[in-house]
Amino acid sequence: MKVIELRRHAARAKDADALSPEGRAQAEEVGRSLPIDYAVVFVSPAMRTAETVAQFLRGSGQPLPPHAVVRGLASEAEDRWRSAAKAAGSSRIDAVMAADPALVAAEAERLGRALEELFDQVPEGRRALAVGHSPLIEAAVYGLTRVIVDPLSECQGLTITQDDSRVYRIGEQ
Repeated sequence: MKVIELRRHAARAKDADALSPEGRAQAEEVGRSLPIDYAVVFVSPAMRTAETVAQFLRGSGQPLPPHAVVRGLASEAEDRWRSAAKAAGSSRIDAVMAADPALVAAEAERLGRALEELFDQVPEGRRALAVGHSPLIEAAVYGLTRVIVDPLSECQGLTITQDDSRVYRIGEQ
C-alpha cells in the first residue's frame, strides 16, 4: 500500500508566484497537524508550491525528505483553465467539463498519468506529499479514479491510497 497526500498551495501574494505573509503563516499552521513521516515530497514548478512545502515541514518539524519538482503537476493551459472555470461559474471539474470538455478530457488523462508515475516513486508502505494547484489536483484525481472531488481551498488536501492491486481509494485530510 502507498499513500499520496495531495494539497493545494497556501495563499499567494497578489500578482506574484510567491506566498503572501498570510500564506506562509497559514501553511506553517497547517504543518503542525501533518504527519511527520513523508518518504518523498513532490511540488509543481511554481515557487509558491515549494514555499508551501517548506512551511508545512517547518510546522511539522520534519526535515526535508527526498523531493522533486514535477512538471506534470502544472499545466501549459492555465489561461484556458481560468477561462473555462469563469465560463462555468465554478472550478469544479464537472462544471469546467461542461464549459470545455476537450480541455478536461486531455488534462485529466495527462494529470492522472502523472499521478500514477508519482506512485511509482513512493516506497511500498510509505506516504508522500504532493503540493500543486486547483483545479489541476482535482483533474488528476478525476483522471486517475474517475471520481469528481470538490475544489480544494488553500492548504486543503486529500489522500489517494494505492493498494497492492493498484486500486485507488480517495480519503479526506
